[in-house]
Parts: sequence; C-alpha cells; structure tokens
Amino acid sequence: MTRPFARTIGAFAFMLLGSGCGDGGAGAPAAGKTPVASKSTPRLMFITNGNSDWWNAVESGMNAGAKEFGASVEMRRVEGEPSQQIMRIEDVLGLSDVDGVAISVLEAESPGIADKMRDLRKAGKMVITIDSDGQKDARRAYIGTINRKAGERAGQVARALRPQGGKTVAFVGTASAANAIERREGFFAGAGPAFTQAEVLEDGTDKSKAQINVQTAISKYPDAGLFLGLWSYNAHFIAEEVAKFPDRRAKTTVVTFDMDELAVADLAKGTIDATVCQNPYEIGFLAVKLLKALIGQDQATIDAMLPGGVDSIDTGVRVIVPSKIDGKIVGDDVLDVNEMKAWLAGKGLKSS
Repeated sequence: MTRPFARTIGAFAFMLLGSGCGDGGAGAPAAGKTPVASKSTPRLMFITNGNSDWWNAVESGMNAGAKEFGASVEMRRVEGEPSQQIMRIEDVLGLSDVDGVAISVLEAESPGIADKMRDLRKAGKMVITIDSDGQKDARRAYIGTINRKAGERAGQVARALRPQGGKTVAFVGTASAANAIERREGFFAGAGPAFTQAEVLEDGTDKSKAQINVQTAISKYPDAGLFLGLWSYNAHFIAEEVAKFPDRRAKTTVVTFDMDELAVADLAKGTIDATVCQNPYEIGFLAVKLLKALIGQDQATIDAMLPGGVDSIDTGVRVIVPSKIDGKIVGDDVLDVNEMKAWLAGKGLKSS
C-alpha cells in the first residue's frame, strides 16, 4: 500500500492519536520476564536487525500498542550478524506460547533467515516484517517505510541542496539488507545523473568501524561532494568526522536517514544538512495492532489495515532540516529540527 509521505506534525500526531497511541513506556513486560499469553492476549516477539537508538522508538510504539490492543510483547535485539538473527528466530521456534513475530530482515536474500521464517509459519506462528522486508512468501505482511520511495525523497533533497551533483560515498551497516539496497537505489533515481556512486562502505553495525569508514572516505575521496548515511547511527559519525575539517565540510553535503539521539544535536548544529526520517514509533504500534488482528482473525481490522488484499503498510517519512529559512527544501513533509524535537518530546522519545 502506498500513502503520500508528505505530512505535517499536526497531521502526523492526529494519525497516531486517532490510532489510540498511549504512553510509550506503558504496558511493557519487565526486563527478563517471560510474559504468559492467552487467546485474548497473544504473546508477540520483535526481532531487530541491529541495536541502534532507532529501535528504542520502535520499542516505545510496540509497548504502547501492547497496552492499547491487549498483547504481551518482547523485543530481542541483533548486533548486525545474520547468524545471530537466525539464532533469535530459532529461539522463538522453541517457545510454543509465542503467537506472532515481527522481524526486521537483516539480509533480504539470505536463505537461512528466510527458511527460518518459513519454519515459524509452519509452526503456526504469524510472521510479519518491519523496517526491512524479506522474501514475501516467508511473511504475511510488511510494515514500515517503503524504502525505495524514501531513497527517492533523499535524492530529491540532495539535488535541492546540491544542484551541481557530485561523487557520492554511502555508509551502511549491511549493504545487502533490503532497506539499504532500496534506499541507495532510490537515492540515485531521485537525485538524477549528476550524482554518481563512488563506494558503499559497510561497518557490520560496528560503531568503531562506522567512524573509521568516514575517516577513510575523507582521505580516499577528496573530491566527493556528498556523504550519504543509509542507517541511523551512520549519521552522527559522518557529521562528527566531516566537521573536523571545516574546508571539507564547506564542500561536502551530508544527507542521512533517521534521527538517533546524537543526530538531533548534529542537525541543530548544522553538521547534517538534511535527514529523511521514518516513524519507528508508528511501526512498532501498528505491528502489534496487525499481529493481534491476524492472530485473532479480526477480519474487519485486517481489511482496514490491508485494504484490497495488499501486503504492506507504508508509514511514510519526514524530511528534517536544521532550518527552513533558506527555502531550498520544500514540501508538507519538511520540518525543522526544533519542530521535530517538540514532536519527540511529546512522545517521550529521544530518537526517531
């Protein structure tokens, strides 16, 4: 399903409140506890593809959804390793009382991950993907940003900031993840032929490696015109390292995805030119709502969330900029950093 990703704070907040969002911290099981599910209170498991601040916002929405819709929820995080994600899925296979699973697929084409997801379905567990999609036959539905469209929006932003184009270096945890592939391909489609890819530098979600990769790119590509951060934590390391060289910063545009806690300060300082920001809170909230409906065979809710038999829900994006004064980036989806900080505070969040 596609929805316009242009939205203002007011419209965005109304959409969430209309869905019944509550306090982000309420309804969460205590750490280390294994909640007991019943037919009316399904037990749901969320399996991440990393452990960045971004997942804190998903967890907050997940907990709010659990309170609103009546579910027992737990998040199990992965440190960017496919083998670890497979182990997390195997753990869930051994838990007979888990009714539904939401997975952010680390490697879209990994047969090991897809096979384990199919095993979950064979075991009678409802499986959806969030944030990063996988093979469609291994899941019932996808909830999150339509990443190719998000990439296109980032490309449009880059073109507005830098009409002359330039050599582009991209930074990411896992280049083979579906969201990474789709964002990168979408970026160049939206940016146009004036932007060319120099290299994609992977860090495997290792934060030290992420920082070193930026240092490497600064040295290796002195003529690069744009640094592109594809995963949330990449943003801060790009901003921090490029800002150490004022002459380099003056000629290098920085465009990123998402907004972890450190990136909020970077945007406020202007060391990031723009970030295309998802809504992880809504992803977590809607994932609980959909899983509860699918498990309970609540057809009215399923039809409302997946009208016409579609198998994806697009939660859209916003474009966050340090300031809107220069007017380079326009659209109903554009917020300045202070507007975004106010929205985060209203949800009790530090990142998005």
